[in-house]
Amino acid sequence: MEKIFCLTIAGTDPSCGAGIQADIRTFEKFEVYPFSVITAVTYQTADSFSGYFPIPIESLEEQLKILFEKYPIKYAKTGMIPTKASVKIIAEYLDKYQVHYVVDPVTVSSVGVRLAEEGTESELKKTLFPSAQIITPNLKEAEYFSGINIKTQEFDDIELMRKAALEILSMMTNEKIEHKSKAVIIKGGNPEKNKIVDIALISDFESKKKKQYFLKFLKDQKPIEQNVHGTGCVFSAALTASLAIKKDLNFAIQNAEEFFDENFENITKISDRAYILTLDYSPEKKAVLNQVKEIYNFISSSKKFSRLIPEVRTNISVSLPNAQSKIDVAAIEGRISIINGYPKAIGKIKFGVSDHTARLILTTKKFDNSLNIVLNMKYVPDLIQKLENDSFFKIAEIDRSKQPENISLKEESTMQWIVKKIFEQHGTIPDIIWDKGEIGKEPIMRVFAKNAEEMIIKIEKILNYLEKSN
Repeated sequence: MEKIFCLTIAGTDPSCGAGIQADIRTFEKFEVYPFSVITAVTYQTADSFSGYFPIPIESLEEQLKILFEKYPIKYAKTGMIPTKASVKIIAEYLDKYQVHYVVDPVTVSSVGVRLAEEGTESELKKTLFPSAQIITPNLKEAEYFSGINIKTQEFDDIELMRKAALEILSMMTNEKIEHKSKAVIIKGGNPEKNKIVDIALISDFESKKKKQYFLKFLKDQKPIEQNVHGTGCVFSAALTASLAIKKDLNFAIQNAEEFFDENFENITKISDRAYILTLDYSPEKKAVLNQVKEIYNFISSSKKFSRLIPEVRTNISVSLPNAQSKIDVAAIEGRISIINGYPKAIGKIKFGVSDHTARLILTTKKFDNSLNIVLNMKYVPDLIQKLENDSFFKIAEIDRSKQPENISLKEESTMQWIVKKIFEQHGTIPDIIWDKGEIGKEPIMRVFAKNAEEMIIKIEKILNYLEKSN
């Protein structure tokens, strides 16, 4: 599979909570390959900043030149740029190679120290903003670049945040750059007590008519008095990676917001006065990923299980206890196929990569929230007969030929219909729901369980019966 490249152009951070290091950690979390160009060496920790050394312009250009001449980099982000001359040379290369880039217009550190020489902000507006695809100012940066005072009395005015976003968008005016859409995201507004808001303004050129609209991300404010270091870096890097993966601006913004919120729940205190984003899964999510891995390890060692992998291939979907959407369900990217006679995962275990089985378990949880796992298998008639005679299993058949036509035509509704119909007929969700298929639809068995241990016991029993089948 072709690797996706993302470039970060920023300063270093010895604490690794911000700057180049935070960007690389974020890129790797999204499984894109990270390139980096260093603009400055900083002398800082997560809660202090004592200075920086700007990389000489010749060295900066050599970094840009060697990367762009060698690699097809099409997505980048900028962070700390300490001099006007640096801004100019970076903009020159990004324009020359038609790069889609995100600007994090940081000129002051999270502890309030300047990161750039005087006049750098004006050079950013003049040289780097016009060709940017996304600009991500925090509240103070948005006020500075727009000239609009957002705070009114105690709280921040959302309408003024929108006006500031419109003003900054008007600076993104390079007609030579063929971005189909652009965005300004103002981060960290405080519109009411105990609430934080991000406002995204999207300007969409997909159709002949220009369309502008706002997205609002309202969140609970965390009771943290100390500084959380590197949040702007992580967010803009997540945006860049998301944009590179799907090349859709709306998706990139939604995905970066979800990623950031998830990781903000899992911060680490590294000094008395500061936190960093660890960029790791929460204990709850790790437990879910481990359950997928445990079930996969069991079936991947069984050559016999290959007989149960259908043409559509097998997947294991495990949900968080209170899952609401596919992003709360972990599965195997690309599903499980057969390689050299054994079950083999095509991709990695991740959240949000399953479709059919994720929708199946999400619908199931509406009727029985104790169930967290579903695994699909090939329908084997002789095997079904044996399982029906075993009192250990509760089994139910669904006749897919009785699906209403509007559901048959809409694949995403089928999983919901199957579960709902079975519950209506039986008043419970059985261990196995099976069907004989329909025109163009392969017969399938679907096995449900509360946890990995229970699923493995069920698979073991099924495999024992399979061995006795014809």
